[in-house]
Amino acid sequence: MEFAAAVPFVMLALALVWQVLLLGLTSMYASHGAAEAARQAAVTPDDPARIDEEARKRVRPPWDGDDVMTVAVVERDGRRYAQVSLAMPIFLPGASGPWDITGEAGVVAEVAPRGGPPGPDPSPQESAEESPPEVQHREVAR
Repeated sequence: MEFAAAVPFVMLALALVWQVLLLGLTSMYASHGAAEAARQAAVTPDDPARIDEEARKRVRPPWDGDDVMTVAVVERDGRRYAQVSLAMPIFLPGASGPWDITGEAGVVAEVAPRGGPPGPDPSPQESAEESPPEVQHREVAR
């Protein structure tokens, strides 16, 4: 009789462990997708379809579905961030719940977006100051 009374509690504990595992997987996929979206946004800032495509490559099905995953590049405090939101699955990876898990990664601009503020053109004096020092070679006597 004691075993029969303990079975529902063991099953509940296993279900909670499984749900925590799904939470961890969802969080991991959100952060990986955001990192990939940030990398792609740094290279092609004016191509949101390419950013979305690259972010989805890092996320496994069923988390990469159009109804489950959203990808956005947002500006906040003068910086750009890639955000990936995934619907949190409830007990099964295909059954989405009402909660979203969001991963975010900063975009390090390699190319200025079209229509954005142009960067300052360095004057010849500034570019000379920023150039690396010359390497001096010398012969070593043997």
